Amino acid sequence: MSETISRPFTFVKDGVFYFSRRIPKELRDYYTSPRIAYSLRTKSSKVAEVRARRAADQLDEYWYHLRCQDAELPGKHMLRMKLTRETGVIDGPPASSFVLLSEAVGIYLQLKGNGRPVTFHRAAERACGYVIDACGDKHLDAYTRADANTFRDALIARGLAGSSMTRVFGTVRAVTNFAASEQGLKHAVRGTK
Repeated sequence: MSETISRPFTFVKDGVFYFSRRIPKELRDYYTSPRIAYSLRTKSSKVAEVRARRAADQLDEYWYHLRCQDAELPGKHMLRMKLTRETGVIDGPPASSFVLLSEAVGIYLQLKGNGRPVTFHRAAERACGYVIDACGDKHLDAYTRADANTFRDALIARGLAGSSMTRVFGTVRAVTNFAASEQGLKHAVRGTK
């Protein structure tokens, strides 16, 4: 007996269920395709429904965070204290005098981005986002040569051409050096050169 009930975010190919979800227009710059589709590795409609719902919920949560990052928050670049997930208590001052890379992007765009096209902002956010995805959001002085190599390998894995990789590295270097200079920090940023 074949099952004809429609399952949200799924389609069937050769008897196997697949997840499929269109990426919202405002978030497509974060992706290489306008749609996410992959095998749920099951022929059971009930299992497919559970897996598809879980994937859809994860995407909704992640997209919420992407939208929050894109929202302009007055003074966002000045944030230094964070609530810990476990205790809900505010952490003390950071051990490093350097800002986080995410803060460096905010500084760079606030001071250098006035009157610049949207593509200027997106390029800085995308390039530094690649670093954060590959190596984490660290204080600028915490990045090492190993992080630079990991970052390079992540760009290669994304299929970027050599010229695109050079442009991305240049953007990251511009952001980090400008933020370090603006904050009056003496030491050059390691690992991004």
